[in-house]
Amino acid sequence: MKKSTALIVNQMSSFEKVMPTNENVNLDDEALKKFNDVEQTFLRLVCFFEEPDDENFNLASIYKHLDDDWLNLALQAIHVFFSEDTYLMKKPTFSVIRESDEYKNQTQFAQYLKEHGLQYDRSKINVYVKRGIVPTPDLEIAGSKYWKGSTCEVYLKKEIEKRNKREN
Repeated sequence: MKKSTALIVNQMSSFEKVMPTNENVNLDDEALKKFNDVEQTFLRLVCFFEEPDDENFNLASIYKHLDDDWLNLALQAIHVFFSEDTYLMKKPTFSVIRESDEYKNQTQFAQYLKEHGLQYDRSKINVYVKRGIVPTPDLEIAGSKYWKGSTCEVYLKKEIEKRNKREN
């Protein structure tokens, strides 16, 4: 199963029962009638993801049937398909950010590390970014760098382990 398909299936539990074991999704019009417009849109999208040479997807169905979180999910799945499943986007710059996503700017990243006992400030983060010491930012908007909370956490753990080794 492609990453883009898994992203959708994980959010739409009703799909698990229609996903064949060979991951080849072929649904006729009769099978699609069992689903509402939102589910049909995502099923057609999954069919395209799994067999892009044989299946078509009408982008107008996203416009007509999806809004809010469903629209975010569809756009994110399309992005994953083209950037991670097919690698047609070599250097993706698109990102869907939801309220539940936790990103830290340089100042917040430094504050997070400082709160956990490391001596960091914004300027140190800036220098370490230029030297490639801190992780590559997960997102950059208008020159401002942002890291996911999970990226910050992984870096914190590595730095604490380094400090503990030096102290022993």
